Amino acid sequence: MAPVETKVKASSAAGAVAGLVLFALGRYVFKGAVPDVVASWTYAIVPAALTFGAGYLAKHTPRPVTAVTTVTASPQESAPHA
Repeated sequence: MAPVETKVKASSAAGAVAGLVLFALGRYVFKGAVPDVVASWTYAIVPAALTFGAGYLAKHTPRPVTAVTTVTASPQESAPHA
């Protein structure tokens, strides 16, 4: 199995952290009474923003260099037009 890329790991971890952030917001900022509108927007925006940011900022996983095979096609005669 291929290794998991760094960007995928970072986004997955940020998604998990987003759940904790949402819990903390509900518990300590809103004291358990989160307005429905705020909750719905928060559940949509916070995980998306955190996972996007983590994936964007994470370094690319280097890929091994592979040999490149070059294929050259020979020119074909053009078919007569009807």
